[in-house]
Amino acid sequence: MSEAILAVENLRKSFGGLDAVQGVDFEVSGNQIKSIIGPNGAGKTTIFNMLAGTFPPTSGKIIFHNQDISCLKSFRIAALGIARTFQNVKVFGNMTALQNVMLARHCRTKTGFAAAALRLPRAVREEKEIRDAAMRWLEFTGLENIADLPSKSLPFGNQKALEVARALALDPELLLLDEPAAGLNSRETDDMAHLITRIRESGVTVLLVEHDMSLVMEISDEVIVIDTGKKIAQGKPREVQNDPEVIRIYLGSEYAANSEKD
Repeated sequence: MSEAILAVENLRKSFGGLDAVQGVDFEVSGNQIKSIIGPNGAGKTTIFNMLAGTFPPTSGKIIFHNQDISCLKSFRIAALGIARTFQNVKVFGNMTALQNVMLARHCRTKTGFAAAALRLPRAVREEKEIRDAAMRWLEFTGLENIADLPSKSLPFGNQKALEVARALALDPELLLLDEPAAGLNSRETDDMAHLITRIRESGVTVLLVEHDMSLVMEISDEVIVIDTGKKIAQGKPREVQNDPEVIRIYLGSEYAANSEKD
């Protein structure tokens, strides 16, 4: 396995008297799909919010390529190569799908406001490059045919894929996916699993939070289990699936029995 690009060390987050995350440690290797699972309220999204710079940890460290990013703002973390999606879809409904992805890509622009306003040649050239790059990500996520439609008119599954395309437009090395299959039907979930696998094959490392165990067990290289803010298990999907503590707290005996039949 590739060497770790992300290391989380004794990560803690408290909100008043509530300890949402309590001393969590893990690493994510390059070109890996790693999943974080656990009951609602376990602290999974809180971990994501700290990784993405939404808020800083109470204590502990987040190391990305040997750099401590624990207290960096989200835009600084994105510039270093970490992008994320959200549990609740956050596309700009009045913009087209293409405009949504172009907006993310504009974060990589070098042309100043004056050059853009005056439509100088370098600004026009860069705008075309942004459009072309955005279209490539729409094609990658299977959305090229709806590029010019308003995002609010798209089916929910397309909106989920659009949010992934927008995150990929930042050219991340590490992509954080927060419940990418939430609200999707079985066909859409299969499409999302295929997309996540293709993202990894393209060279982007993936860390995801997800409740759909079929998707997690199908595509993950490793799984971390969180409960009440603590890591209770980590390992290959089959190892975690058969862990007695994970079965008791999260998966349940019925899931374990069905997995044995498979």
